[in-house]
Amino acid sequence: MKQARGMRNNNPLNIIKSEKINWQGEVKPSTDPNFAQFETLEYGLRAAFKLLRTYYQKHGCRTIRQIVSRWDPEGPKVIEAYVNTVCRHTGLSPDQQLPPMKEETKVMWCDIVLAMATMECGLNVKQQEELVPLIAHSWTMMG
Repeated sequence: MKQARGMRNNNPLNIIKSEKINWQGEVKPSTDPNFAQFETLEYGLRAAFKLLRTYYQKHGCRTIRQIVSRWDPEGPKVIEAYVNTVCRHTGLSPDQQLPPMKEETKVMWCDIVLAMATMECGLNVKQQEELVPLIAHSWTMMG
């Protein structure tokens, strides 16, 4: 079975490549025409946390629905399916106000990233379990 593109790129949330942003650990030049590639999964997950923090602080995305609508603006049906998947995995409500990223909210934000990676890459339970410690470590790399 072929590995998901996001996992091959060490970019489990499929962050789109940008000329404006030089992510720590990003592979340049990359071989993927659309998505950023990272040296390790930890760097890809760190970038995801940093991007979500920017969504929260700069763009006012304070709910799962607002985050997903900005992350993947494919249209209402796709967004709703994505929101439902993240909410099912995290136990959060789509329009529940999320707290800022702090040490006290680490578990919740790690769960959100895992749920988004599951949606983006179609992760099975074993893959999810393998990603959990990498997500927790990436949180500490955020700075």
